[in-house]
Amino acid sequence: MKYKKRTGIAAISAAVLTFTISPAVQRPAYVSAANLLTAEFETTNDSFTARGGSTVGWTSDKAYSDECSLFVSGRTATWNGASRDASSFMKAGEKYNISAAVYQESGEPVEMKFSLQYTDSTGTTAYDAISLETAPNGEWTVLSNDSYTVPEGASDLSIYIETTESLTDFYIDLVKVTGSPTVIKTGDANGDLKVNGDDIKTLSDYLLTRSDECEIGADMDKNEVIDAFDLVRLRKQIADPPENNVSGDWDNYQEDVSPERLQMYKDSLYRVGNTKRIRDKISKAQSGEQVNIAYLGGSITAGGSSSTHANCYANLSCNYFSDTFGTGGNVNYINAGMAGTSSVVGNLRVDNDVFAKNADIIFIEFAVNDQDGTRFQKSYESLVKKCLSQENGPAVVLITLCTESGGSCQSWMAKIAENYDLPLISGKDAVMNAINAGTLKWSDYGSGDNIHPGDGGHKLIADCIGYYYRQALRSENTSEEYTVTNSTVFGAEYSTARLLTVAEMQNLSKGSWSSGTNNSSYSQNGFTFSKNGNDPLSFTVEGKGIMLLFQSNSNASMGTVNVTVNGETNPVSSDLPWTWGGLDGDVGYYQEQSGTLNVSINMQDPSTTFVLYGIAVIE
Repeated sequence: MKYKKRTGIAAISAAVLTFTISPAVQRPAYVSAANLLTAEFETTNDSFTARGGSTVGWTSDKAYSDECSLFVSGRTATWNGASRDASSFMKAGEKYNISAAVYQESGEPVEMKFSLQYTDSTGTTAYDAISLETAPNGEWTVLSNDSYTVPEGASDLSIYIETTESLTDFYIDLVKVTGSPTVIKTGDANGDLKVNGDDIKTLSDYLLTRSDECEIGADMDKNEVIDAFDLVRLRKQIADPPENNVSGDWDNYQEDVSPERLQMYKDSLYRVGNTKRIRDKISKAQSGEQVNIAYLGGSITAGGSSSTHANCYANLSCNYFSDTFGTGGNVNYINAGMAGTSSVVGNLRVDNDVFAKNADIIFIEFAVNDQDGTRFQKSYESLVKKCLSQENGPAVVLITLCTESGGSCQSWMAKIAENYDLPLISGKDAVMNAINAGTLKWSDYGSGDNIHPGDGGHKLIADCIGYYYRQALRSENTSEEYTVTNSTVFGAEYSTARLLTVAEMQNLSKGSWSSGTNNSSYSQNGFTFSKNGNDPLSFTVEGKGIMLLFQSNSNASMGTVNVTVNGETNPVSSDLPWTWGGLDGDVGYYQEQSGTLNVSINMQDPSTTFVLYGIAVIE
């Protein structure tokens, strides 16, 4: 595979800044077709993921544009293919120009289909055809629709490419979506919802009549014409960007609750942390830009203990953010909770379930499901570090809840919050302090067991999150900048772990393992021990280490594998306490320096069961 060298924005900006344009040059301001998505698969999968039982991975074997494309293989049904979330750049009722190049070499023509999956106004999953073409064997074919309208009332949008009858492998390249941007951002001349040197070049080319396309965001003074004065303002904004200011008089906000309830709010704010990122995201929402809020955790976050999902703390607190800071429809809710999972699993899920959806604010809740010990402490800190290190600078908020007896991992999680100067919302302190003071009973909080909150508990957690927002916006808590520290508490070695696709496993030999698992969400890149001999699953990959994602239960039938890497063997057991037949994970191997890892996995006892939902490489 080849990596392409790209021109830096700084170099483009420097060249553009030398342009001189007469103030008399003036052109109309209008909204042209903004480039909302361009996926070229040159060095990544561009956030496309496998759909159904397929495998996807970028490759240099074929290309329509530049040097690489996305290869889709291992399809077991016609609807299997490659999919990408589209909710961040497409919306119901709007019209778009959509296209993608496809290539197949099955030996005969194949009907290819570009489709949309969405949730309709009744909450039912629905599908709509964008484009349908017959792709000849061995030729690139473009699936396109220059006037596709997303159905009214549609939400949870994703675009995908499939076939109608054939199960052949195929390639995808140059997926493009253009249309009016969902948000008009001041200074955004090219419609990519960013303001940088590329916008200076777009605006300059427009004023010099080198181009006939420019977004209305280039109208810096909003006088309905674009001229050299707008270019001057844009250059100044990029050279000296304004501070994000939050509207509202939060210093004098009065909490309208009982003294007992207010005390619980205060007790929940274990630490407010650095407020720079959360203030930026709130300002972003207030300005009308889209803000995506993600919640990652166990069953409490998933909402299984509330009477309906609408009453879970994640949904309630997202609604509060939207109602308080949003401008109507610009706050997107992402619930990535999964029952029975710990931060070990969360660290391996976060790439696909949170980052791929461009989360701006990430809540992390694992204080009840995690346990003491290195496996959890390093995974939790790695998850925190991974979230903080994302390019879009998400605000990260830690939540620590507890059992009826006060059981919680808050004591060591708080050390991580302090090290990274993060907010920590302590449901544990809010609840236990109130119970000890006689102002709350567990039955007021819990759902009937000794772990999960009921509707009252979920409402309390959501209210505590709202209190955190209000305190973060007070002048006394303002932070001017935030830098992710390089120091660690327990270690963040696993922050670069990511799940591998089958296509990335070089020299793969399945041995006595079969492809697929008993979990449809973790099937296309997983393996199940077949109990037919005990030949190892083996492959080669570049990295520092290997982590396994597997089915776990406290049951003697759950087996142990030997993970051998470069001659060193370590056992990984799936018979673990405090698991309920769902996902768990563990480290199979780790070394300080990156290198070639020759991996071999076989059973200690071939009469037992082992289901590998995924294999991660620590890069």
